[in-house]
Amino acid sequence: MAQIRCVCISTARKTSAQNIHECRAALDGLAGDIHQGQGPRQVSMLPLDAVQTYFSENNESIQYGRFGENLVVDGLDWPGLQVGDLLRADTVLLKVIRLGAGGPKSDAYKGKKVCAPMEKDFIFCQILQEGTLREGMEIIKEEQS
Repeated sequence: MAQIRCVCISTARKTSAQNIHECRAALDGLAGDIHQGQGPRQVSMLPLDAVQTYFSENNESIQYGRFGENLVVDGLDWPGLQVGDLLRADTVLLKVIRLGAGGPKSDAYKGKKVCAPMEKDFIFCQILQEGTLREGMEIIKEEQS
């Protein structure tokens, strides 16, 4: 079973996100997040194992939101996700719209790159159906017909 381990928002660009444990997911983004209303990359996700590995290798305790991510998820088949896949967490329906962060067109984190250590692991989603996202909630990949 895949599970949401944290729910974070950022209130300013180029900063780490704060774990708020649950958040309203509206059609224009996560309530209170700096990216709300700023386009389709509304929810950023990272796999728990990549986050744990980073902090373990750097001899630090885990800091959810450190990379500006909105969700840290445990148990999803990360390598199997593709653009267009649908993910459901209760009433919230997310559509995967981008795999990875950064690249030559990205200007989101000039200078000190908050997300840099995890760029390849990021998945960005658009919210298709509203609801509340909270820690401990199951998240599944929906089969498409």
